[in-house]
Amino acid sequence: MVKNNNKKFAMHPRNVLRTAPDYTKLAIKHKSFRQVCELELNGKVSLNFRNERTLRELTKMLLLEYFELHVDFAPGSLVPTLALRLNYILWLEDLLAPLRLDTVHGIDIGCGSSCIYSLLAAKKNQWNMLALESKQSNIEYARDNVKRNKLDALVEVYAQPDKQSIFKGYFESAAETANRDFHFCLCNPPFFDSNAENPFGGNTRNPERRPAPNNVRTGHAEELSCAGGEVQFVQRIIEESELYKSRVLIFTSMLGVKANVPKILDLLKEHQISNVSTTEFHQGHTTRWAVAWSYQNVTLKLDAIS
Repeated sequence: MVKNNNKKFAMHPRNVLRTAPDYTKLAIKHKSFRQVCELELNGKVSLNFRNERTLRELTKMLLLEYFELHVDFAPGSLVPTLALRLNYILWLEDLLAPLRLDTVHGIDIGCGSSCIYSLLAAKKNQWNMLALESKQSNIEYARDNVKRNKLDALVEVYAQPDKQSIFKGYFESAAETANRDFHFCLCNPPFFDSNAENPFGGNTRNPERRPAPNNVRTGHAEELSCAGGEVQFVQRIIEESELYKSRVLIFTSMLGVKANVPKILDLLKEHQISNVSTTEFHQGHTTRWAVAWSYQNVTLKLDAIS
């Protein structure tokens, strides 16, 4: 049994959710959230994290409470976990901090219906975000979320014409901003391999090291799976990054399986990419990993994964 070192397995030190929210107080304040809460005998409220509606109302409430963001999700679409998304944004802040940039431009690969990464980046940091998405219903909701929060000047939702393309569809397009360079890209790739016999049924964790997640799985099939799973998806990012190595300063992607991290590092090595960094995102029972690489003269701090 591996001991849980609190410092190692804590959320990012600047994550506002590092201190657990008081759901009882928040239920009193937010009516829609209160409707999915369960009242216990001691007067406190509890949440059923196995219920999709509960997760939706929880994320909507937290975005409103902490960031004054009014967000809605397309029916059946992925409901993002706020703590995890914040950890990713905060890591990007750390990677970019040494550059002391006055203006930041980022790419959100597969923004989903919530457009949560781009909204957080724009609202929290005033970053300029290009949100890429191929699913029409997600595009419509994402654009509505941007407009509802009056972030049109900072966030552009671009409809990807080719699902197999990562950057090419945009950079080779006639869009007015297609000649712009970017400081980073981020991605939460489809987790599962759609070619697997049981794509959503595999167990990717060691139960002795990490307890099972509490949350119910949400999202459309194309948001959760693709041919070859996350490794093949990130491989496509790596391959296209070589074509646009001067257009994006730091390429990054999240990974859902620890065993896939060395596979991605091997792919980067095969492509002779040596400026690489890795990190871990911890939130509750869930751990995610991320990798960053750059072709340019920028220092990426390497956080070893144990």
